Amino acid sequence: MNRRQFLQTLGAGLAAATVAGRFGDAAAPKKPNIVYILADDLGYADLGCYGQTKIKTPHIDRLAAEGMKFTQHYSGSPVCAPCRCTLMTGLHTGHAQVRNNVQVGGDAGWVLGATVTGQWPLEEGTQTVARILQEAGYATGAFGKWGLGIVDSTGDPQKQGFDHFYGYICQRQAHTFYPNHLWRDGKIERIAENEFGREAVYSHDLIAAEALKFIRKYKDRPFFCYVPFTIPHVALQAPEDSVAEYKGLWPDPPYDGGRGYVAHPTPRAAYAAMVSRMDRSVGEIAALLKELGLEENTLVIFTSDNGPTNAGGADSGFFENAGPLRGLKGSVYEGGIRVPYIARWPGKIKQATTNDHVSACWDFLPTCTDLAGLPTPSDIDGVSMLPTLLGLQDKQKRHDYLYWELNGQQAIRMGEWKAVRIKMGKIELYNLAEDIAEKNNVADKHPDIVLRMGKMFETVRTESEVFPLMPGRQKITLSTFKAIPKDDWKVVRVDSESLSNGKLAACAIDGDISTWWHTEWQDAKPAHPHEIVVDMGRSYRLEGFRYLPRTDSGTNGMIKEYAFYVADDADRFGEPVAKGRFTGSAKTEREVAFAPTAGRYFKLRALSALGGEPYTSVAELGVVGEG
Repeated sequence: MNRRQFLQTLGAGLAAATVAGRFGDAAAPKKPNIVYILADDLGYADLGCYGQTKIKTPHIDRLAAEGMKFTQHYSGSPVCAPCRCTLMTGLHTGHAQVRNNVQVGGDAGWVLGATVTGQWPLEEGTQTVARILQEAGYATGAFGKWGLGIVDSTGDPQKQGFDHFYGYICQRQAHTFYPNHLWRDGKIERIAENEFGREAVYSHDLIAAEALKFIRKYKDRPFFCYVPFTIPHVALQAPEDSVAEYKGLWPDPPYDGGRGYVAHPTPRAAYAAMVSRMDRSVGEIAALLKELGLEENTLVIFTSDNGPTNAGGADSGFFENAGPLRGLKGSVYEGGIRVPYIARWPGKIKQATTNDHVSACWDFLPTCTDLAGLPTPSDIDGVSMLPTLLGLQDKQKRHDYLYWELNGQQAIRMGEWKAVRIKMGKIELYNLAEDIAEKNNVADKHPDIVLRMGKMFETVRTESEVFPLMPGRQKITLSTFKAIPKDDWKVVRVDSESLSNGKLAACAIDGDISTWWHTEWQDAKPAHPHEIVVDMGRSYRLEGFRYLPRTDSGTNGMIKEYAFYVADDADRFGEPVAKGRFTGSAKTEREVAFAPTAGRYFKLRALSALGGEPYTSVAELGVVGEG
């Protein structure tokens, strides 16, 4: 079906608008409006219409009842900024300009008057969906979290196709819902009521109000209203009138006094309250469209930027908000990237329909160009979903594959097959039609598919100088003096590792300071002690070990008390050759000496962690001795 034939399915009015020419021609009816609402860290099963039973989301559920709910829609990335880049550009993360969260500018840009901060910027002249619609006569506005460049940089939203922006330019600033300022069209706007740590004005409410104002202002011309809400991303903060609805319904873990991002004494009630407050705002947008008579000319889409998280006290296990999916935010397993997706367009999209079309965030740009009767760029990865939205499944073009990458993780979905490769290791293969939870790796049973996927991991992407697939790869990270070479090392066993986001035990001996082993902390929280056993390949005479804590800004899981063992049999360790305690949270190498001991295997047991967490994290392990 060619473009002319397809546009006829939208009705004679829209087809006439396309033929008539540019917006503004007196003979051309108004083009459809587009409202795209993007939640932040909302899980696949966080909504009532997707099976959530604890959190109330009546307005979003109503959108689903009045439109189409997708069961196999994917985010652009397991984390914030790259997902937003794929949304804006129609490119998956193997081709996108932004492939990870990278901070630029100062370290305290959320403090008024400090150096402005933000994330890696989009390049000048980037072909964004906002720019395409703006040039076609649409009013364009973004309200919420940007994360694709500092004000006045090439990534400034108003240099990337938006007429108006209100909200957080820097996504790190969005870690509080009570900021002392937000950004309006390139300028700081003070929120005096929140100065000096006061929590008086909830930023989400301000952002939602601006989206409503934009719709009212541009009701008489086509508009694209992009609403990337910050809820339910940490910190867990919500006004008391919303928290009260859930307070006391469930027991909460002991309050830690606000350490880290845990900023609420009843985090479960706070999380539920945040989601419900966002739901209320979605309802207000829907009600306004109805009030203004815009419903039948407006496509409304609601989705999330990635999977849920346990960070800051959010309790994914309690809410079961990843549903049956494996992994959470940060992971290329299904729980990190499969998200809710609801589309409503009265009179065009059939009500109360559920659709299993396999789609992704980068399909939004070509869907918009089809919707507006505009040429679709040829150099993108996205595929228009408009035939599916209109019930024309037989006219829908299908993806040959979907691709993601992040921090050395790669994933490809091709039909019902899903391949995952972490840190260039062995390819895992799952049949999602039979195993949505990705529990059964069937790679050994289908070597032909694994071979094909392996080739695709190399060919469906291009390398990025800024965002290399294996960032920070270094062969030597600890002191080299008398260090035993790691060439033949391998992990024999480990009691716990974070499969959901690739922080595996092997990261502790890979010679790369940018990776680390982290014990499970999302789907489960095993208690100390945690241990790792390593085979050095042959026996050495050892006299010490070296430990490098995780090298990012966090301290989660840094070892406090430890025990270290050496043996010639991986299953028979005697008494520890060293036992003690590390002090402080400095991200520097720690070296522990012990009496010379011969052995091929060593075991590190983390007996406790800084701050009392049940986790362990290790960037690198090394041993000192001689052959």
